[in-house]
Amino acid sequence: MSPGDEPGADSSAGLQAGAFRAALARWASGVAVVAVREEGRVLATTVSSMMSISLRPPLIALALGPGAQVLPFLSEGRSFGVSVLAEGQQRLAAVFADAYPVGPSPFPAEGDPFVQDVLVALGCRVRRSERAGDHVLVLALVEHARLAGERPLVRYDRGYRGLAL
Repeated sequence: MSPGDEPGADSSAGLQAGAFRAALARWASGVAVVAVREEGRVLATTVSSMMSISLRPPLIALALGPGAQVLPFLSEGRSFGVSVLAEGQQRLAAVFADAYPVGPSPFPAEGDPFVQDVLVALGCRVRRSERAGDHVLVLALVEHARLAGERPLVRYDRGYRGLAL
């Protein structure tokens, strides 16, 4: 493990954590809620670190922080849902960014744990997980997808924003 891989450490180039955070705040990304159903309830976490990995097979990767509510439940082979949020769903993004989300559940009582009226819903299964610095990378197979909306919710400069199309 190199010094830059350790939680809280500066990289070998001397980049300070604050400067790194400020630089990456300028990277616009989509916003999603990752959810898993466990013993009759849904546990969910907001993510903005998701990327496509492969078309064949259809794979995505998520980066989850150590406090992510879903992380302990995303073991190999486990199914989960990714709800890519639409413009106007900022409140949901903020609720599930909290370690202890409160409020009415936006998930159905049964079935896949997808938020209603999202831009995209992805049904996934965990392939594997790997520690990466202070986060865990989760590699997942996308088993099904549903497209619905047109306008995404975007995370940019530490805020949630719409995207002018």
